[in-house]
Amino acid sequence: MRKKSIIAGIVALAVLVAVLWPLARYMQRAKQAALEAQAAREAEARAVEAKKAEDEARAREEAARAAEAKRAADEAQAREAEARRIAEEAKRRADAEKAAAEAEARRLEELRQRSLDAFARGNAAKKSGDNAAAVTAYREALAIDAGMAGAWTNLALALDAAGNNAEALEAARKATTLPAMKDGKRRAHAMYAVGHIAAKGGARDEAVAAFEEAMRADAQQASAALALASIWNAENKPEKALAALMVAHEAGARSAAVETAIAVHWWKAGEVAKAQAAALDAMRCDREAIDAKVILGWCHLSQKHWGDAAQQLDEAARARPDDANVHAALGYAYDKLGRHQEAVAEYDRAIAVAPEKPDTHAYRGAALEAVGEVEKARAAYETAAKGGGSQPVIAAQLKLAVAAYKEKRWADARKLAEGVVAADPKNAQGRYVLGLSAFALGDRKTAGEQEYQLTLIDQARAAELRKLISKE
Repeated sequence: MRKKSIIAGIVALAVLVAVLWPLARYMQRAKQAALEAQAAREAEARAVEAKKAEDEARAREEAARAAEAKRAADEAQAREAEARRIAEEAKRRADAEKAAAEAEARRLEELRQRSLDAFARGNAAKKSGDNAAAVTAYREALAIDAGMAGAWTNLALALDAAGNNAEALEAARKATTLPAMKDGKRRAHAMYAVGHIAAKGGARDEAVAAFEEAMRADAQQASAALALASIWNAENKPEKALAALMVAHEAGARSAAVETAIAVHWWKAGEVAKAQAAALDAMRCDREAIDAKVILGWCHLSQKHWGDAAQQLDEAARARPDDANVHAALGYAYDKLGRHQEAVAEYDRAIAVAPEKPDTHAYRGAALEAVGEVEKARAAYETAAKGGGSQPVIAAQLKLAVAAYKEKRWADARKLAEGVVAADPKNAQGRYVLGLSAFALGDRKTAGEQEYQLTLIDQARAAELRKLISKE
């Protein structure tokens, strides 16, 4: 019984365990689930709290950023406003400065225009020959602008033309000290003015120094080269004159006056080809360079190019109707071309301008003789014979001596022949006529002396004179 009770107790316990174990497991799981639910709720609460804190932090951060952005915007706006204020102030100052500058520029421009107007009036007055008015105008210009170099130089030239050489020289010197003189061409022009005025005032050394300085400043300064050459030629230093001219020539001055001066130098030196080349250079600079045409005409005459000479000299004579030398040279060219009447007309024009030149009368006599105007020719020769001892005059005297001998005017023939021999001791015809006329006058001694002299220079005429003397 007891055993059964124990077994029943065990079975009951087993049943109880079997029933309670799942319940305990269930209760445990329920508790675990409750704990987990509690943990989840707590976690969720913490997450909500964290989310809230994060949102609050984000909100604070965004508020801070917004505040900073607003502060920055306010500062930027303030800076922009300050910048606008500064810009407006700067603009006001700039506008004021601009207005002042424009007003000053207008004032200076008005002054500059007044000085230029005065300068232009001075130039016009100087060109018209009213040097007093020119001086007044240049001084007015300089009162406005004392640094106007051109006004100082032109004032100097006007003063010099008015006869105030000392004051002119001071003005010219003043021009050379101005800042504008750093320009080579301006300095050369100013130094030329100094030299020109100094030369007129007799200050030869200063003039030479000024002209040389002008050429150093600008080698193409043709006026300085010509003036310097003129001084050297006046002092009989033609090589130094040529050197000055060649500096301008080689620097490319392109000056008809310089090339013509070079041509004159070579002509005087007897270098016809060089003179001709220089004259042609002058005409390439200026087709109407009359002096160059004259030199070219002379060169053609020396080369016996009569037609070319006549062409150049005719153009020159038309340009210079009062140039006796040109008319005489043209007459000579016409005479050599056989145009004797035209030659006489040119000689007449030359004599109308310069009647005192015996050579022209001699050449005119030859042209008149060629057209059969014997009496007019003799009159021309007689006028020529009263002049000097040039070859044309000697030829005229010889013609008169021959005519007098043929007309048996022995004394006249002798006198004329003596003039020929005195001027040209080796003139064979002159000695022959002198011997003939002396013999005709009964002066055998003089006739014999001429016969002896002729043996040294003309054997044929000496023999004729000897034969005549021996007949007596």
